[in-house]
Amino acid sequence: MTVAEKSGCIIAIVIQLGVIIYFVRRSRKIRNESAIPEAAPDTYEGMRSLALKVTADHLKLTIPANTTLVYGVIMDWNLNESVMTLAAYITGAANLYLSTGEGFSGGGKHPSVGEAAAAFVAGAQEYLGRAMPVTTTDLPPKGCIRFYLLTNKGLFAAQEPMAHFEDASSPWLRLFDSGSEVIKEIRSNRNVLIPE
Repeated sequence: MTVAEKSGCIIAIVIQLGVIIYFVRRSRKIRNESAIPEAAPDTYEGMRSLALKVTADHLKLTIPANTTLVYGVIMDWNLNESVMTLAAYITGAANLYLSTGEGFSGGGKHPSVGEAAAAFVAGAQEYLGRAMPVTTTDLPPKGCIRFYLLTNKGLFAAQEPMAHFEDASSPWLRLFDSGSEVIKEIRSNRNVLIPE
């Protein structure tokens, strides 16, 4: 093998190594960008904030550009002394957080919780027209429930006084009942869930 041939082989090997290194780094970057955001501090506020930041990419969903899809619902329920937050996603993932510090995650790993969570989020699609686009994620005032609808076109929200659910006058009643079913399933299966 001549010197020119050896040089050509070395150059080819260096180029191949460069291409391999490029694709390895690129795949790591893509994997890191599509991962669910790193966990916030282990507090109610941190976990709620993290739940509100989940995107369609984090859930590995492909949504056509001409479609607005609700892929997640955050239901904040102000119980006067504390706030209960249900975070559910179209994939069946579900978590329950209380501002008192209690909570359960990994609910979607239990079939009955996952099915209830997926149905809750799918049902939220019909309420999208009743919600308003928002850029803030404040908690509801006492005696109110706020729904945050996570979509591929941004965040939408609506709020109702609990009294309207109690007297069955709320147009959001079916969605509230569906969210309550997820909470019931999480509570009845909490022995298999991961406590916060």
